Amino acid sequence: MKLLLILIFLVNTAFAQDAIIIQEGEVAEFTGILMSRERATEALRAEKANLVLKDLQVAQEELTEYHRVAARTARVKLSEAQFSGFWANTGYFALGVILTGFAFKVNQKISDL
Repeated sequence: MKLLLILIFLVNTAFAQDAIIIQEGEVAEFTGILMSRERATEALRAEKANLVLKDLQVAQEELTEYHRVAARTARVKLSEAQFSGFWANTGYFALGVILTGFAFKVNQKISDL
């Protein structure tokens, strides 16, 4: 967001200079580059398109970073879930072995009576 505000500020200051129209044969008050009105319009359009592309690049970089962080977070959560799932399954298996052994012993005692 801050970068977008900086870009907007830079665009406004870049186009803030006054343009002076000089007719053919007139003497300019300052040195510079003269161009036709069509060329100036084309240059202005190209500059605006360039700014849009820069904004899109900034947005793309922000989205890429967002997705990179989201993927890293998802990998950590998945790893934690796999680890806890492993121990839960191991615990359930051990509990099943103990209960089966207990049931077997109880059944053995009952059949001895």
